[in-house]
Amino acid sequence: MDPVVEALLIAFFVALIIAFIATSSLRAELKSVRQATEANIYIKDGSFNLTNEQDIYLCRKVEKTARPKQQS
Repeated sequence: MDPVVEALLIAFFVALIIAFIATSSLRAELKSVRQATEANIYIKDGSFNLTNEQDIYLCRKVEKTARPKQQS
């Protein structure tokens, strides 16, 4: 095997191992984080009271552009 190719392969695998160790250590710090389907875990009990379920949009901008008609 060519020494240059061998050196590149070794460098690639060393970089791969370093990247794996770095991402594993970062992932280990996120043990308290878990996937949730609802936002209830982010709200303290009694701190949020929804009384009116209505969407109000403050701004509305609609731009219309006429399409050129195709000639047959």
